[in-house]
Amino acid sequence: MKLSLSLLSTCLLLNLCALAQPYVARHNLSSAQYQAEFNKWTDKGYRLSQISGYSDGGQDRYAAIFEKESGPTWTAKHGLTGAQYQTEVNNLKAQGYRPVQVSGFPSGGQAKYAALFFKEANAPQWQAKHAMTSAEYQAEVNKWSDAGYRLTDVSGYTVGSTDYYAAVWEKRSGPALAARHRMTSAQYQDEVEEKSSQGYRLIKVSGYSLNNAACFAAIWEKTSGPVWAARHALAGAQKYQDEVERLYYQGYRPVWVNGYTVNNQDQYAAIFTCSDPFNGNEMKAVDALVKKYMDDNDVPGLSIAIARNGKLVLAKTYGFADQEAGERVAPRHLFRIASVTKPITATAILKLEQNNVLELGDEIFGPGGILGTTYGTKAYTANLKKITVDHLLTHHAGGWDQEDDPITQDQSWNMSTYITKTLDNDPLVTVPGDAYDYSNFGYALLGRVIEKKTGKTYEDWVQDNVLAQCGISTMRIGGSTLADRKPNEVKYYGNSAYFYNIPRMDAHGGWIASPIDLVRFLVHVDQSATVPDILSGTTLGKMFTPSATRATYCKGWSRVVNSGSMWHNGALPSTLSEMKRTTDGFCFAILMNTRPGAGKDNNGTAMGALLGDIKSTITKWPAHDLF
Repeated sequence: MKLSLSLLSTCLLLNLCALAQPYVARHNLSSAQYQAEFNKWTDKGYRLSQISGYSDGGQDRYAAIFEKESGPTWTAKHGLTGAQYQTEVNNLKAQGYRPVQVSGFPSGGQAKYAALFFKEANAPQWQAKHAMTSAEYQAEVNKWSDAGYRLTDVSGYTVGSTDYYAAVWEKRSGPALAARHRMTSAQYQDEVEEKSSQGYRLIKVSGYSLNNAACFAAIWEKTSGPVWAARHALAGAQKYQDEVERLYYQGYRPVWVNGYTVNNQDQYAAIFTCSDPFNGNEMKAVDALVKKYMDDNDVPGLSIAIARNGKLVLAKTYGFADQEAGERVAPRHLFRIASVTKPITATAILKLEQNNVLELGDEIFGPGGILGTTYGTKAYTANLKKITVDHLLTHHAGGWDQEDDPITQDQSWNMSTYITKTLDNDPLVTVPGDAYDYSNFGYALLGRVIEKKTGKTYEDWVQDNVLAQCGISTMRIGGSTLADRKPNEVKYYGNSAYFYNIPRMDAHGGWIASPIDLVRFLVHVDQSATVPDILSGTTLGKMFTPSATRATYCKGWSRVVNSGSMWHNGALPSTLSEMKRTTDGFCFAILMNTRPGAGKDNNGTAMGALLGDIKSTITKWPAHDLF
């Protein structure tokens, strides 16, 4: 496996479920936070499987992994001085324990230690040393190797300007082993690649600072096992977390994390494994497809997610969320989804219909209409008073089409002014119900219908009654300007990327989301038994039935006539988006932070084809569920 250097950006804690074995990973913990997490997870039956101590801003910090699995009796200690560590080793040895992992780190001008001890019958003979200089460590490695012991753990750390080492040896047989220390970042990268080509697996890595540069000590074993990946030089807690999540959504879990400090910057090195991987060549082919699309269309950042039979099997991110800041796209990043909003609004309306709050035949305007005479200053025409909820859902209101789209009007207008000006100045051109005419404005009206019928804002009601029921908590209505960017929202690129009044587009194009959010929504409205749907079968059937005049459009959803697959795309100067669920059990979502210009994939045709190409490229689908 190639070790890749990551250019990534700042967070706190990580808690992701493992694919085969439940686990919890934590990092950037103070001593008190670590103890609290230790108590919390051990009380729930988890075992500490690995701990790393390090310094961040002069403060002790800890990273740890807990696993819910059986194993020998164990105990762990942290925050120990050298003398205290030696005392613990001696005392625990007398009780039948041996150290299996030790992490040394600088703290206030001295070394401190965190360690994990096992107590088990028929344990091998062992040796543990700490506070060794580089030369002393090498001498001990040679000595104990000659005596039939194998190096099982090593930790490098620096106090003052001197690098020291703590290590554990056990007298037992095992596969071929290799160990290196005092490696620069480049040397470590080279060693990982070379050892991997020779059939060795990286099992331990320890980063530390020497002469204000990162150094590494590591152990490899020539053995088989799950597919693995390694990362280092992840500067900052957020960059580490982003990389963990990138790998998680490809099926990997962390099995080793090491925190260290270089020039007062916390950094992380880690090892990950995957028990049910994709085919490596197929994933390289997928990456090549995405890269070509991005290169051909000048796309800064792109994110995809795929579910199969109700299970999230893959999410991958490419390029930059913020080019100027060098911030790479991560699974946490949110993008504008533009008209992919419409199926969400349609689902909300159908939920109100299912709950007998409204009927699809209810009229919108006039004394008996849902919105009454709230908007407009002129008398309503007979046709305007004929418009129903169903007409808006299916784009059969009789006007306000994309040829002269009202959303381009003065972006400073608030919602009330926007609707009033449109009703006053944009008359209908056909009788409602007679013809399909795609209308963003019609869906803006549906947002007001939801507000009128629920007494809540469109955003709040949909979050509580649609998205939350799908397990989605991160989606929200976006802001209009760069200064209005929401937490974890990408930066947008292209002419007029920040032109539109996004909050005013709420019900027809205002949401921001991750592709994982959209796929999570899709599997809850996909008419399958894999995940419980949030609407009844009858209601879903109604939503996915095409209108009489448009076989390719239902209520808020586009329909592939030959296959019955449901989808919707979206486009703004700042984004191109699509989500789709197929009749053979797949749900896809793709988002990007620009819209390709004229002469490129301006309308998203190639983007939709890219999803199909990805699906056909992958023949081995893992069984895991990453939701």
